[in-house]
Amino acid sequence: MENENTITEQQELESLRSQMDLLRKKLEQETIVNEKLMRETMKSRVSTINRQGWISIGAAILMILWTPLAFNNLSTVFIIATIVFMAVDAIATWIIHKQINERQLMSEDMRTVANKMKTLKKSYQWSTIIELPLVIAWCVWFCSEIIQQSDAPWQFMAGAIAFGAIIGFFIALKMYRKVIDNCDAIIQQIEE
Repeated sequence: MENENTITEQQELESLRSQMDLLRKKLEQETIVNEKLMRETMKSRVSTINRQGWISIGAAILMILWTPLAFNNLSTVFIIATIVFMAVDAIATWIIHKQINERQLMSEDMRTVANKMKTLKKSYQWSTIIELPLVIAWCVWFCSEIIQQSDAPWQFMAGAIAFGAIIGFFIALKMYRKVIDNCDAIIQQIEE
């Protein structure tokens, strides 16, 4: 009788072990699937972030090429300052985005990716803090240059430039928010 109980207990124990092994394998597979899904979502968000960076760089390069042609009647100092400002902006954007390589991020551990996203977010915030006063100063300078060269009333020219600046501000704000929101989403997804 005791021998039967021992055999039954061993069979139950063996059955429990096999069930635990099966459960462990399923959990490992689920973790792998969850990480793959998370990396696919992350890849999409990083792609959006990089696209925003390339749009900014492209706009700066277009401005560099377009400024001497479109504003050739404005002062040379203003044209050179605008080109330098746009070149610095393009280079800074490239440097900020250089660390966010899609392929490389997909192979790195999640903690490293989260840290890179936090760094990118801080860089974007700092660049905005630095660039906003410079853009406002550039707009005022541009307004004074246009008013000096134009026969139109200064109020009209100032209003037109202010209108353009407001539209540009909202476009830039939307692009900025898209990058920051994607960084936040990636960080939150990793930390959960």
